[in-house]
Amino acid sequence: MIKKIKKFSEKITRKRLFIVIGVTVFCGLLGFFIYTREFSVLPDASVSLMKDIVEPTSSERVMIISPHPDDETIAAGGYIQRAVNNGAAIRIVLVTDGNRRGKGAERHQELVNATKTLGVNESDLKFLNLPEFYLNEKISESDLEKVLSKEINDFSPTVIMYPEEVDGNPDHKYIGNTMNGILKNIKIPNSYKYLVHWDYFPRPIGLKENYNLTPPAKLVNFQKIWQRFMLTDAEENTKLDAVLSYKSQLKTPLLNKLLFSMVRKNELFDHFSQ
Repeated sequence: MIKKIKKFSEKITRKRLFIVIGVTVFCGLLGFFIYTREFSVLPDASVSLMKDIVEPTSSERVMIISPHPDDETIAAGGYIQRAVNNGAAIRIVLVTDGNRRGKGAERHQELVNATKTLGVNESDLKFLNLPEFYLNEKISESDLEKVLSKEINDFSPTVIMYPEEVDGNPDHKYIGNTMNGILKNIKIPNSYKYLVHWDYFPRPIGLKENYNLTPPAKLVNFQKIWQRFMLTDAEENTKLDAVLSYKSQLKTPLLNKLLFSMVRKNELFDHFSQ
């Protein structure tokens, strides 16, 4: 009888142990999920530790490479305003036609309206009209390199901004990788990459005008040199007005959240080291 009681007791102990282990693992996974979702970027205060990117002056020639209509505004709308107001020359190059859903003409006009709000003349816009989405399947990297190199040679920028090669959007990624290759041979004094598409970025999500834009924790390493561009209140408000020009994008819930989430006290750039 005593042996049976001991065996029964041992079974209960093992079950309790398995339950405790199971609950611990579950809580750990749940905690990890919550952390990576809500705290996947560096703390807001980390912006104070970042260096500022170059201040655009009247001597600068600024080129923004935008994969789609809206990227130029959400990534660099504040910098564009400062460049225009300080008398810098500016060129915005829209790579794709934005016509994936048959709204190319509408989106082009939205870009014209948004950049006008930022102070850019329509004559300073260049439309390459390459097909949107999975651009890598429609134009070779060598041909894309030729197209973008021509725009760079024609304008001779001293500052260039383009998408990160690690961006989650295939067009951004392809253009970013191509630009990295170009910049190994063409020396531009100040070259910066911007991030738009990445899991749980930005955080917190939505229109949070009193927050800073900080990089994803996974992208903080020796290869990335994250720098900031701080916006004035007026520049931030104007950037929001420009974002509101993209009515076709704001109708989509996910894009709506993304566009508004990029309106912060600063803009974020990864300095390309040549």
